[in-house]
Amino acid sequence: MLASLFGSSDDEIVRAPISDVKPEIFHHLLHYVYGGSVPDGEIKTHARDFINAANKYAIINLKLEAEVLYVESTKITMDNAMENLLFASAVNLALLKEVVMDYLAEHHEEAVRSLSFPDVPGDLVKDLMIAFGRKMKGNGGATGGSKDDLNMMRVSELRIQLVKLGLDVDGSREAMIEALQNVDGELSPVGE
Repeated sequence: MLASLFGSSDDEIVRAPISDVKPEIFHHLLHYVYGGSVPDGEIKTHARDFINAANKYAIINLKLEAEVLYVESTKITMDNAMENLLFASAVNLALLKEVVMDYLAEHHEEAVRSLSFPDVPGDLVKDLMIAFGRKMKGNGGATGGSKDDLNMMRVSELRIQLVKLGLDVDGSREAMIEALQNVDGELSPVGE
């Protein structure tokens, strides 16, 4: 993605204005792309900025790291649930979406009384039903790792399976499930 900002001429210097990413965030992105790391504290402080920039420039590992740190450092409440849900949906943050859905399933009575749902994209209804189903089963979504269990697997379990198979871990829950369904053979249990 970064290369597409620049022309293909080797003889001239090309300037590409980048106005939608804060300079310090872009500096960290470049440092990361060239093999450096970004301190967790810096990512936590500016998690949304890192997620948006890493998403825009297709720096998937940084996006996923920032998502995990954002989830760990953000307390989901009724006041911020819809904002976080819409953010997760907009930039394809499956883990954050799952955490918000789990919160809404756990606090469903309060959610129905206090939240407005007209702005929620329709595709999120399935995710909410999965979260509610996991809550009703009482197992938090832990599965044995079979293909029959894919729809109830947590995002972290889906990503573990994808990593084991050398497949892409970024994407919606549906994209991860589809990738796993297209694999020949059985999946290994998540704990292995």
